[in-house]
Amino acid sequence: MRIRVITIGTQGDVRLYVALGLGLKSAGHDVRLVAHPCFEDLVRGSGLDFAPVAGDPRSKVDNRHARVWFERRRNVFNLWHGFRWIKEVEAPLMRQRLRDCWEACQDADVIVVGIVPYLFGYAIARKLRVPLVRAFYFPASPTRAYPANFVPEGVRLGGRFNLASHQVGRQLLWQFVRPWVAGACRDVLGVEKLPVLEPFGELDRRRQLLLYAYSAAVAPPLPDWGNWIVVTGYWFLDSSVGWSPPPALAAFLNAGPPPVGICFGSVPLDNHEFVATLTRALDSTGHRAVLVTGGSCLPPDLPRNIFAIDWAPLNWLFPRMAAVIHHGGAGTTADGLRAGLPTIVIPFFYDQFFWGKRVFDLGVGPRPIPRNRLDAEALATALRAATTDPNMRRRAAALGQCIRAEDGVAQAVTAFEHHFGPPSQVKLLPEHKLTIMLDEKTYHGDEESYRRRPISLVRSASCRHGQDDPVPVRRWPERLFPLSTEPRPCPSIFLPLVPLPTFERTRCPPFAGQGPAQGVRSRSWPRPSVN
Repeated sequence: MRIRVITIGTQGDVRLYVALGLGLKSAGHDVRLVAHPCFEDLVRGSGLDFAPVAGDPRSKVDNRHARVWFERRRNVFNLWHGFRWIKEVEAPLMRQRLRDCWEACQDADVIVVGIVPYLFGYAIARKLRVPLVRAFYFPASPTRAYPANFVPEGVRLGGRFNLASHQVGRQLLWQFVRPWVAGACRDVLGVEKLPVLEPFGELDRRRQLLLYAYSAAVAPPLPDWGNWIVVTGYWFLDSSVGWSPPPALAAFLNAGPPPVGICFGSVPLDNHEFVATLTRALDSTGHRAVLVTGGSCLPPDLPRNIFAIDWAPLNWLFPRMAAVIHHGGAGTTADGLRAGLPTIVIPFFYDQFFWGKRVFDLGVGPRPIPRNRLDAEALATALRAATTDPNMRRRAAALGQCIRAEDGVAQAVTAFEHHFGPPSQVKLLPEHKLTIMLDEKTYHGDEESYRRRPISLVRSASCRHGQDDPVPVRRWPERLFPLSTEPRPCPSIFLPLVPLPTFERTRCPPFAGQGPAQGVRSRSWPRPSVN
């Protein structure tokens, strides 16, 4: 099965999908990953096919309007900043990005899309009439458990209000971006009109697969989610094999007690005041630190208790630390929790606030400190709690043990093949006849088949070139061809009308790890009572 994975984001985002792509490739699928050009070496070096999409992942964190919009996300009046960011940065690139994704997905059988380029993947899958699988790294499904992000923190009006707030938020977002998306789809895909109502819930209404790339021990699946929503566990792409620390780093680690690990991913640390705040907090607590800069330009006069390094594999570095401080990115949060360490989150952008709250709610870290409220005293207090609280350290160690026992990529591949079937079950022959494997016997439209009649595949390579006369359409199982059941011009093929037990819809089996971690204090989610 030809699977095309579209991701637009920072390195932490892309690494998740590289790990998923490697799992799908090892299961026998043909995988191509679509990402920014700066990640070509990462993708190709991992053994996956690569296609570029225009843009620079640092544009979001470098744009003033984007930072204000994300940092103050719960104030609806700050939507103006989001409008300005999209108009200045995203809109000029939208057509080119959609064109790049369209060219990369021409031969796709299934499209897997991240949360940022979701509308691109949706439009292309709709045009090609192929299934679309959503693969997100933080919860985005409507629920009665908690309201949408734009609702102020203290507002609690019940489950119906919470569910309605998600629907309203989706509709507002769709109306917000629809003019730009419509123009790009018209110019690139030839689509004249887009639906007035939001398309985000269409795949949920069709019960199409949604994979969440985080541990159920960190954010359990909610009871009002459908069985097509699968929390798989984290998707780790470890890169410490063959990596050796620089001698200076090894000497620093051996020169004293375990230091504090500090990593802010792709967030630039060029603000010297921010670095000075970190330095004062470390001095007041007497801790040393290893600072992963991510290529940021730091002040030349760092104190001796801070060792700065451009990059180090976090799965190697974090287990050697006493605690970790980071921005709350999904990938960095996963590495910190897997190491079994107390975590201090200083969120900058959208989903980072969610993961900071989850760390606090689980009791494996102090309360998150938003970037615009950060000072040396607050950070020093959090550091003391993370390094001296025995209960916090015990809970963090138990959660890390649970996460290390999971295999999120394997669970994602299992869910994918449970939804679509293994790659050997359905394939097109060179003569454009469908092959179906049933009880070790193959029927492929030859004289062994019976009750044959011309039909049209809703989606296949044979449907790419048109014919003048449409032929009747057989209604396929929605799991295989969900986006269209209407007649379409294409060559006639023959298919035996035999039972298809392989494709009957069944409830997804429960996946290991979808429950609270053993030894971790049980807390309700997402609005727990903190003991």
